[in-house]
Amino acid sequence: LMISAITNYYWSKKLAQYSCKFASGISTLSQLSRMILEEHVRLGRIIVKSNGLKIGAFTYVRSGSEIYGACEIGRFCSIGQNVIIGLEKNKHPTHWLSTSFFSNSHENFYVENSQFEPNIIGNDCWIGRDAVIMSGVTVGDGAIIGARAVVTSNIPPFAIYAGVPAKLIRYRFSDELIQRILSIKWWNTPVAYLHDLKVDSPELCLEELTKLDAEKLAIYKKS
Repeated sequence: LMISAITNYYWSKKLAQYSCKFASGISTLSQLSRMILEEHVRLGRIIVKSNGLKIGAFTYVRSGSEIYGACEIGRFCSIGQNVIIGLEKNKHPTHWLSTSFFSNSHENFYVENSQFEPNIIGNDCWIGRDAVIMSGVTVGDGAIIGARAVVTSNIPPFAIYAGVPAKLIRYRFSDELIQRILSIKWWNTPVAYLHDLKVDSPELCLEELTKLDAEKLAIYKKS
């Protein structure tokens, strides 16, 4: 316990230098876990069992959430409580005599011979509480996933999905506006500039963003 407390204290100070916070503490991670966080990331008390987790700037993940396998999450994402990302589609062998791992050797054999696909969550995604995203699923930029949805297939950019299994409800914007946003990629703009935009009017924002010097891209430190 003393070692864990010291480790968490050290890394909390280290993360604070990047304006990041991980409520669970670094000591909760397994030795195989690898995380790369950009500045201003906020993680609640979550479970991370990932050998390759990348999270972009200004993204937060609420407490109770679980992240498995290789996963990349973009910038400015809002992930609610108890969200599960990377749930294995074939957690147990349905084609064996038994789905139960009553033997450690059986479980080890199954895990070693299974391939689990990575998850990619785009930028500016909003994932409602208790949502489940299966392994191998890609969620496009700007997408919204409703609370308690179960996502089994890829979600296009700026689409709103909900239900079990999750289905398309509608798109946030017109096709033309979506293509303009995807081409400009506002999440690569320095946040100081974003503060001055009239964010409740996407069209006006895009007009302003087109005037921005192309060299003025956001550069975030990574911890």
